[in-house]
Amino acid sequence: MAVPAVSTLSFAEDLSLLLLEESSGVLYPLPGRTLEIGLAAAALLELTEGNRIDTDMDSLHLLNAAPLGDPTADPVLEQIAASEQTRSPEYWVRRIGVQLGASIGDAALGRLVRRGILERAPGNNYFLTPPVARARRYPTADGESTDEVRVRLMKVLFSNEIPAPRDADLIGLAEACGVFARILSRTELERVRGRIELVKSLNLLCRAAAQVIADDRREQPPGRRTHRPIPDARGLPFIGVGLAMNGDLQEFVSGLHRDYGPICRISVPGRTMIVMGGREANAFVQKHARTHLRSNRSFTDFCHAMETDRAMISMDGHDHMKLRRTAQAGYSRSVIERNMDQAIAIVRRAVAAWPVGHPLPVFRSMQQIVAEHLGLLATGHSPTEYVEDLKYWFDSLIFAVRRDRPKFLREYRLRRVRPRIKELYRRVVELHAPALREGRPRDLVDAFLELHRDEPQFLPETDLMSAVIGPYIAALDTVAGTLGFALLRLLQEPGHEQLLRDEADEVFAGGTPDGRQIRGLEKTHAFVKEVMRCHTITPVLMRTACNSFEFKGCFVPAGTTLLLAAGVVHRDPGYYPDPERFDPDRHLPPRLESMRKGAFVPFGIGPHTCIGGPFAEVQLAVTLATMLHYAEFDRAPSGERRIKVMAYPTIRPHKRCRFQVVRLRQGASAAP
Repeated sequence: MAVPAVSTLSFAEDLSLLLLEESSGVLYPLPGRTLEIGLAAAALLELTEGNRIDTDMDSLHLLNAAPLGDPTADPVLEQIAASEQTRSPEYWVRRIGVQLGASIGDAALGRLVRRGILERAPGNNYFLTPPVARARRYPTADGESTDEVRVRLMKVLFSNEIPAPRDADLIGLAEACGVFARILSRTELERVRGRIELVKSLNLLCRAAAQVIADDRREQPPGRRTHRPIPDARGLPFIGVGLAMNGDLQEFVSGLHRDYGPICRISVPGRTMIVMGGREANAFVQKHARTHLRSNRSFTDFCHAMETDRAMISMDGHDHMKLRRTAQAGYSRSVIERNMDQAIAIVRRAVAAWPVGHPLPVFRSMQQIVAEHLGLLATGHSPTEYVEDLKYWFDSLIFAVRRDRPKFLREYRLRRVRPRIKELYRRVVELHAPALREGRPRDLVDAFLELHRDEPQFLPETDLMSAVIGPYIAALDTVAGTLGFALLRLLQEPGHEQLLRDEADEVFAGGTPDGRQIRGLEKTHAFVKEVMRCHTITPVLMRTACNSFEFKGCFVPAGTTLLLAAGVVHRDPGYYPDPERFDPDRHLPPRLESMRKGAFVPFGIGPHTCIGGPFAEVQLAVTLATMLHYAEFDRAPSGERRIKVMAYPTIRPHKRCRFQVVRLRQGASAAP
């Protein structure tokens, strides 16, 4: 695909790129509302350059209300045009920063992705595309290229080069926001301090931004403050809420949010934890996870159980992002879409093997399909003979994370199955010897082994098994659980079953569908999204506060164990009217309730957002469509409609939930 050319980036885009920390894919944090205020001033600078507004010492004037066609500036222009009063530049910088600052930033990053300058990774991480990262230049509309913004400004600051007026404005804005203190070392900053003062623009909007930022910091002075106490959730003596947490965990944390608000303290045998949930907590995690939260302490026992020093789930910071980027290609949507015929064949073979009229366990049947998908598509090796071992291994690892079973019992379980897991690991590695991979598409295991050979200190042999086995267990519980709930929902509400079967039959009418056709299964995708909303497999995330912070007037000290109840938003009536009702139409036009920012987080939130989310979305849709096309199903026993849930060790359909094939449809028995 050709990279779209650009001529000039907007001020908001340039400011975002200046703040991008390339190794982690996030923007350098700025205190308070500094970033939002800076983005507001950037949008106003864009409107000034486009002759839409003008400013003097006391007022900002509208010159022309015609849109620029710039998503970072046009919403700001609409607000100014709608105002009946003339206001000062400071007023507009402050107002736009509070009301539109975050959306201006989102629009800037989104357009940079569309222009081929950035690529977005799961977890809201943004990285320069390879051509830009290597050349440090952006392609332009005239077939030439222009220097990347940081290169351009550094040339000005570290030489006697005279800046273009636009770059002078950008330097002034960056200085007002404290950007140079983030991207330069202290020594470098001291060296260019005089140069910044000499070349920065004295544009009134830059001065207004500096004033508003200074006022914002004075409104939030550092030092000791009086904080309100964190509410304590009611529980039983000695065991606290331990029993309640072993039930419907999503309902439990949603109940805490209803009763106590976005933060409360709970007690379980042996420890206390703080629960943060709802849209306020999710917004905090998105913005501050990298500076205030860590995963490593929460997953110490997990790593011990895996016999590794570090695993992706336990890593943070730059190392975590480096390993994620290595793994990203193996978990991407394109992997399953370019192997769509193989993905469909796996499901078709499974359906053909299910005996007609014989009760089958929902969850285990789905695990067989999911394990085969992840094995063959991500690692090139089917784990069929190891599926039971992988399931036992995964549950044992979850016990290690939860720490609610005696250590000797966990160790007994792990010792029992560890030799089989090591055997699978050795077999996969042997099949990925360089001599055997010639002419084959590079997969996830190839990427990990290559990283190990190139950087043995970063990914040593002691950590390699957890990386290689990871794909087999990544979706063994989550995707299989979601598929199980999807099938049970279909059989509970037959109207949806026929609707989705008709859609599946249509795309299969011309033979095996491709990735584009599977993406077009709108009703199936909407149904799966509603299943993920109602049956959130991972409604909480465990983290440790590595730095103290304030949240909703409460003080959370460093070292606190946190449960981040991200899935609470799935039952928020502000996002989903009548949230207890199962309604796939929520996710279709014109409603699109799950498209609102922060409303849909089935794969987690923050830096550890599930990297396999895009893969899983396609996997869920294609599996469900293939099953419906090749067979008709019913609950076993027939007429049973209740959906029983197991919440221990993770949320999944109960082992007593069974289904049966009523009839194989045309073509199922001829599975390849």
